[in-house]
Amino acid sequence: MAAALAALEARLTDAGWDLLLGSGGSCEVGTPLAGARALVRRGVGALVFLGVDLPSELREVRGIQRLPSVSVDRTDRTGFTASAGLDLCRAGKLIANYLGQLADTLRADKALDGSPLEIMHISHEPIAEGILRWLALRNAPTVAICGSDATALAVMHACACHGVDVPGRLSVVGFGDSPLARCVSPTLTSVRIPARGAGIAAAEYLLARFADRVPDLSELPVKLAIRGSTGPPPGPH
Repeated sequence: MAAALAALEARLTDAGWDLLLGSGGSCEVGTPLAGARALVRRGVGALVFLGVDLPSELREVRGIQRLPSVSVDRTDRTGFTASAGLDLCRAGKLIANYLGQLADTLRADKALDGSPLEIMHISHEPIAEGILRWLALRNAPTVAICGSDATALAVMHACACHGVDVPGRLSVVGFGDSPLARCVSPTLTSVRIPARGAGIAAAEYLLARFADRVPDLSELPVKLAIRGSTGPPPGPH
């Protein structure tokens, strides 16, 4: 989401506002809630959330109620924080629906009972070791859903090194639809998101709030670019 952050910062800077970054890491001192509290103590004029799940405890942060708050890539189901129009949950649904269709196709072709679809989510585990360990499981995954195109390409490289057929044995899905997705063989199926548009939309929301105007936020399109790295899952071994 670097493009979203860059667009957000550029638009706010053009309007005369400064962007102060706070960490939302996994350690206790770097949680989104701790980061929000720290920013509120520093007297910021608004809060923007990017790449983090919105903690329900945000309402309890003293002073936060008076601050305009917007999330670049999440939807706050409570309505406390506005959304810039990009909801990554929609991306997950696109992937799930597509993979489900592939599994249904295999069942129809081979008269299989039950779904042969098993999914693994790739994040920080060493790729090569993870691939071999997961594929050795009794219910071995047939799909790797990756948090970025870079991780997906690393998965595909590990598969190539260890003789794992993509997509015959393992389908791979990336995230971000970077130019590299089209430069590998097989080409990479990836989620295409309007990251820059989301960053600009978040900035425009804040600028409207600062000027006491009604913000104009609309849903941003998310698309699954289907390419050669995904296919029907293999049947039972």
